[in-house]
Amino acid sequence: MRLGTLEGFPTSVVAFATDIPAMPAWGTPYLFGPGSIHVAHRDDEHVEIAELHGAVDSYERIVEALLTR
Repeated sequence: MRLGTLEGFPTSVVAFATDIPAMPAWGTPYLFGPGSIHVAHRDDEHVEIAELHGAVDSYERIVEALLTR
């Protein structure tokens, strides 16, 4: 799955699945969010409060970057 990238945000290639291919084609797909995939969708899934605060700042940067394209 090829996803969109934005300057200033690190990227990586991982061997995990995403539901993005099943979503309707509404534009360039981006995959981003706080937390670790290593604890996602498990009984002990969690996100640190500091990561949530950092994600808010990152989401604002993403919106600003997309609006200036």
